[in-house]
Amino acid sequence: MRPSPLAEGDLGALFPIDRSYTFLNHGSFGSVPHEVLAVQQEWRMQIEARPIEMIDRRMKSLLPAARERVARFVGARAEHIGFVVNATEGVNAVLRSLRWNRGDEVVVVDHVYNAMRQSLRRLAAETGIIVREVEIALPVHDAQAWFDAVVGAFNPRTRLLLLDHITSPTALVLPAAQLVAAARARGIYTLVDGAHAPGSIALDVDAIGADAYTANLHKWVCAPKGTAFLAVSADHAAATHPLATSHFFAEGFGREFDWQGTRDLSAWLSAPAAIDFFSRFGWDRVRAHNHAMATWSQAFLCQRWSVAPLSPFDGSMLASMAAVRLPAGVQERFPTAVALQAHLYDRHRIEIPVIDWKGIWHARVSCHLHTTPDLVERLAEVVLALRDA
Repeated sequence: MRPSPLAEGDLGALFPIDRSYTFLNHGSFGSVPHEVLAVQQEWRMQIEARPIEMIDRRMKSLLPAARERVARFVGARAEHIGFVVNATEGVNAVLRSLRWNRGDEVVVVDHVYNAMRQSLRRLAAETGIIVREVEIALPVHDAQAWFDAVVGAFNPRTRLLLLDHITSPTALVLPAAQLVAAARARGIYTLVDGAHAPGSIALDVDAIGADAYTANLHKWVCAPKGTAFLAVSADHAAATHPLATSHFFAEGFGREFDWQGTRDLSAWLSAPAAIDFFSRFGWDRVRAHNHAMATWSQAFLCQRWSVAPLSPFDGSMLASMAAVRLPAGVQERFPTAVALQAHLYDRHRIEIPVIDWKGIWHARVSCHLHTTPDLVERLAEVVLALRDA
């Protein structure tokens, strides 16, 4: 059954998206609602009107208040949350704060976000660590496959588990809390990249129990670009520092992350407005709607394209996205997945990532309040027409 809109009215009008395009890539970057953009602009005007007062003096109270609101939303302690511009920066802040010995091992799954893979590649070249990438074959029938494969890769030299909470290329939810518990029981440091988690699933960072958890607020929470956080446990907060060392080094986790040099702080200050914007609908209802759209999209596209799903049709491993294999005959018509993605955008005004996963191409559909079944149905028909052309 086609999902119904969350509320009456034109929900797409809440966002400044160019609706002459079929926009199905909210997962890469969310579109900021008009009301939240207005809040950010007001912050910018205040900063430009009184730059020294705002940045040098008032930020000492304004940013902690914003962090407190974010902390309540994600289930973390405000004193152990720091703002960063994205999850990649958060991961690298942790990687650069840990002390490494040659031969230390890092375990990741092969679904890891490529920026994190590259970060580990650089770290390995500099320190001599070993990156152990665990292969998880598709399709995945349940979360137990993740657990067994990852835990099976642990050994006495494993120093760090770097875990995607929701995988970017394959859009699958990993059993983060269970994997973190298994790793910590073995004395392994745990770092979770939750880039897609806030606003997409019900998130309780403290309950997951990772040593460090970082995530973006400019995806599903729709905060301005460059809004993310890093939460670090009490045991490791004092030893974790931002990539840019500045005036407040070692003067407290939040304070040190608040000031990393001169930058536009309006995005961080606007995070509470983005959280509150969706609170009017009820965050549980927003997440449920987006999950239902993603689950329906997976089932519809698999049926229309005659392909098997990457995960169960019940949506138990999905959040607000679904990656679906392209139908037979499409991949052969284009030299690369990038070329097909560009063709969909340039010729058909469809914005969607096409992912080459080990030689097999998938389209990843992202769903938010502005996503309608009509958009997904149009994608299905355009792709089939490419195959039949």
